[in-house]
Amino acid sequence: LLVGPAAVVVACSEDDAAPAVSVDAVPDASVLGLDVTSGVDAGADFVDARPACAPLAATGHTKLSETGLYEDIGAKQVACDVIPFEPEFKLWSDAAEKKRWVRLPPGTTIDTTDPDHWVLPVGAQLFKEFSLNGKRLETRLVERVGGTGQPSKDYFLGAFVWNDDESDADFVPAGAENVRGTPHDVPAAGQCLTCHLGEPGRALGFSALQLSHDGVLEDLHARGLLAALEPKRVPGSDRERSALGYLHANCGHCHNVNGSAWPDTQMVLRVGYGEASVTDTLLFESTVGVALQSFSQPGVTKRIAPG
Repeated sequence: LLVGPAAVVVACSEDDAAPAVSVDAVPDASVLGLDVTSGVDAGADFVDARPACAPLAATGHTKLSETGLYEDIGAKQVACDVIPFEPEFKLWSDAAEKKRWVRLPPGTTIDTTDPDHWVLPVGAQLFKEFSLNGKRLETRLVERVGGTGQPSKDYFLGAFVWNDDESDADFVPAGAENVRGTPHDVPAAGQCLTCHLGEPGRALGFSALQLSHDGVLEDLHARGLLAALEPKRVPGSDRERSALGYLHANCGHCHNVNGSAWPDTQMVLRVGYGEASVTDTLLFESTVGVALQSFSQPGVTKRIAPG
């Protein structure tokens, strides 16, 4: 992927302020293609290998200790059915270190019918912890709490800010700034959909493409979370993969047909599972050599000038 001198890339980090998206303005699930089933039949040879743990906590969490992430929050021991994972391409977060976990209710699976848009079963949870220089700052939670087909009712999205002794973290619906004396800001709950709107299943960085590395897909299948999927990586040379992967992770959640940036740009900045070459990606086709639509500057005529 060769980017000419006229190309401009504006990166958004997770700490950037973003306008709140009203959940009442979110399109109906049918518009987004949201499947509200609790999972799919993974096949006759499918075995749920998850241990039997305590039931998932009820919703309406005010503290992180109420969510079920930790078996012992004081010792930072996660529950026995909480599974760590790491996407191949990370969303830049102003140098914050991150840990990620997924948790599914017993007997459920992830619907991977569309490899690019996984749908979590009701009761599933995704956690992401942010820390800086060894100091825990916040833990974010995406939890599917219903199957009504109405995004405003089916998902909990919010952040919990750690207290100074790190004994627990409090839900902060209004967000927070300069958390624990650092430059790290936490978005308000109403801002979450600004980015998560572009993914029908509301999970970012958790897809077949992002987990097709180092045996992650195979491990999740062995643990009973999903049906077997063939790993397929971002195409291209190391340099091209790095460029495409960065755009996919940092820009693709807004720049896609469901994303908040689509009405203004009609530009796809994500890579699809199975796109076999750089020039076959929708990312390439919607940017390289394509005339500018909204941006205006003398002498600049293309989104990305080939060359």
